[in-house]
Order: sequence, then C-alpha cells, then structure tokens
Amino acid sequence: MRARLSPRALAGIALVAGCGGGAVKAAPPPLRPAPRAVQVQTIDERSDCEPVVPSDGPSPLTYEERSVEEAENLANQGSDLLQQSAPAEDHAQNEHLLEQAVHRFITALLADPYNVNATYNLAAAYARIGRAQCAVNLLARLVPMRKLPSLAPRVEEKLDRLLGRKDYRGRLDPDFFELRDDPRFRDLVKNF
Repeated sequence: MRARLSPRALAGIALVAGCGGGAVKAAPPPLRPAPRAVQVQTIDERSDCEPVVPSDGPSPLTYEERSVEEAENLANQGSDLLQQSAPAEDHAQNEHLLEQAVHRFITALLADPYNVNATYNLAAAYARIGRAQCAVNLLARLVPMRKLPSLAPRVEEKLDRLLGRKDYRGRLDPDFFELRDDPRFRDLVKNF
C-alpha cells in the first residue's frame, strides 16, 4: 500500500523540487508608477495686487446695468461674515469666514461697482490678510466716489470710521491696524 503524504509535506517537497534545492528568492517588487510630485500653493505664495493709478472714477454704468439692491444685500452679508471672523480663535474657521466675506464683496462689486460698503469692507478684509496693495487700491476707489453726490455721505461715513473722525472719537478701524505703517496707505490717507 502506498503511504499518503500530508498536504504540508507535499508543499515542502514541491518547494524543494521547484527551486532546485537552492535558497528561496524574494518576490519582485510590484509594478507601480513612480509617484508624482504634488505642488501645493499656500497662502504665503499668493501675490498682492498690482498698484493702480487713481483715475477720475469708476466707468459710468446706467442704472439698468447695475443691481443695486442685490449688491447691497451681498455687501451686508459679507460685513456680517467679516465681523464674525474677528473674534474667531479657530484659525481655520476665521480663514473660512474671511474667504466667504471676500467672495460676497467681490460679487457685490460685480453687481454694482459703486457699492461703498462692499468697497470699504473688501479693503478691510484684504488688509487683515496682508494684501496691502489690494486694500490701498480699493480705498483709492473711494476718492473719486466721494465726488458723486449720491455716494458722498456714505463715503464720508466710511472715511470717518477709517480715520477715527466724528462719531468714532479717535477709535481707528482695527481692520487696518497692520496697514497704518505702510507708506502707500499713508500717502493715500493724505487725500482724505
């Protein structure tokens, strides 16, 4: 009668016979594509806005081309988000709120380029995130808007807040604290 071998013994014999009795070689590495380098853009790599030469004012639009009510609603929503971001201790939450506010202000200015609230508060948001030239460019837009009779009172109120005049009794807008030492800001403020 034939002796029956266990499966384990058969595997051992097959291994020795298949390898010629030599040492077992390691399995070849799996075929995978080489990893690609991922390029991540951080906030520090963003460039600031290019300086603009002050002009005589925004290009004229007819009233029908503007969406005044929608722009004001978006600017108010952005203002609320900007105020909420001030006391936020969570950096990620603060950044998210600022991003949402900036988006609302830009959309408001696309709907109505003469929106004083959106212009001023977008400048404040840019000043907070360190984009000094963008903030100065937006504040410079207020100078020609000041000459328009329908916008003059709102522009003056924002400039009073910026400079701590009248009702603000010397309390400067804290959003612009980091910008106050910038020579571009100081030159612009001379026009106010």
